[in-house]
Amino acid sequence: LRCLVLHFLTGVDAQFPRPCTTPEALQTRTCCPLLNGSPCGFSSGRGVCAPHPARDLPKPVDYRVNWPRVFYDSVCTCWGNYDGYDCSQCLPGWTGSQCLQRHHVERKEITDLSDSERETFISSLHQAKHSPSGRYMILTSNDTTVVGNSVFHNTSVYDLYVWMHYYSAKSYAGSENNAAHRGPAFIFWHRVFLLFIEREIRELTGNQDFYIPYWDWTRTNHCNICTNEYFGGVGQDGRIDSTSQFSKWKVRSPYLGIICIHSDAAGPAHLIRNPGKDPVYKTLPTAADVEDTMATALFDTPPFDKTSRKSFRNKLEGFEFPSDSRDLNASMHNLVHRYLNGTMSLVPTAANDPIFMLHHSFDHGEATYPDSDHVHPAQRAQAYMAPFFPLRTNNYYWGRDTQSLGYSYKEHSLSRPAARNSGTRGAAGRHDCKNILNN
Repeated sequence: LRCLVLHFLTGVDAQFPRPCTTPEALQTRTCCPLLNGSPCGFSSGRGVCAPHPARDLPKPVDYRVNWPRVFYDSVCTCWGNYDGYDCSQCLPGWTGSQCLQRHHVERKEITDLSDSERETFISSLHQAKHSPSGRYMILTSNDTTVVGNSVFHNTSVYDLYVWMHYYSAKSYAGSENNAAHRGPAFIFWHRVFLLFIEREIRELTGNQDFYIPYWDWTRTNHCNICTNEYFGGVGQDGRIDSTSQFSKWKVRSPYLGIICIHSDAAGPAHLIRNPGKDPVYKTLPTAADVEDTMATALFDTPPFDKTSRKSFRNKLEGFEFPSDSRDLNASMHNLVHRYLNGTMSLVPTAANDPIFMLHHSFDHGEATYPDSDHVHPAQRAQAYMAPFFPLRTNNYYWGRDTQSLGYSYKEHSLSRPAARNSGTRGAAGRHDCKNILNN
């Protein structure tokens, strides 16, 4: 057994549109790539290069704050159903050369996929893991206040997704807050995040009907997708079974931590899973936990962080958990991460494990965004989500149901078993787990 240390980089890392990483774009502080011969496709009626409101805000040291103030004064604002950093794409739920045709996919539970559907999905993930992104680059910087102290790197489509989550999860100086967790942006940020990577994989594969299935962990008492048929069986040392292609996947993260693997080779760590083997986090959430979360009337409550009580968001995230005989130290979203006991258990490395996608492929369409000075500035309703292009405010998807975004959920083919450890709470009923998370 060997322990590898993943060394922390003192800087911040993020993704940037490739055309906006040129010296000219950085010097002019403009991220408005040419499309059809004009910036943002202006001549073909797709969008306009325009100043963004954050340009007048103070310039921060941490460039996630007042995004994208540190780098650009002007970015593309797309019109109608056009979308993308250069307005070359369509908004979620639309397709066609002029983005006027509705596009819809039905997300299935992962174990309901046919053999062909499962193989196509997994093959697409492998392609994304090993294909360079032609659209984005990764930025690393020790101090963005120093001119020229930034280096852009190529990355694969899947690792782009990994770095974006790490970037959002890194705490701001002097606090536990970050861009996408422990606050009201949790659900909304992750919705944009999944729609982003889903679209990037569609662009890569040419399969416009590619979608991320969901994993209903309330229907099982173990990781029923930790098999070679799905995402790789697990050996005694936590490494993925060598007969699975996922055993070759390497963890990408600058997070300071120790991951123990059975290997004598130097270099990036392999994926690790030890589901249910941590005695503190040895159970998955139950149908009763889902029902308890769904019964919470208020989306979020002051102080809008991990100490919030009677908060749907905080229960869903897993910092507020039910009092029952299990004596839980985490619940819902957090408990699933902890239960898998490996790469998924550390927020900065979690997205390396493809199970992360399925765990987060859920939704709650009735959320409303709190408007309060108690909310961390980076997660306030009108703040832009870092590091997304085009710009999206944290409350951008407020009031938009999944149908309008081009997807819905297909009910699991199996009936739900009786709730485990349910105490006085009943089964989750119609509002099951797939309808309450997209994060």
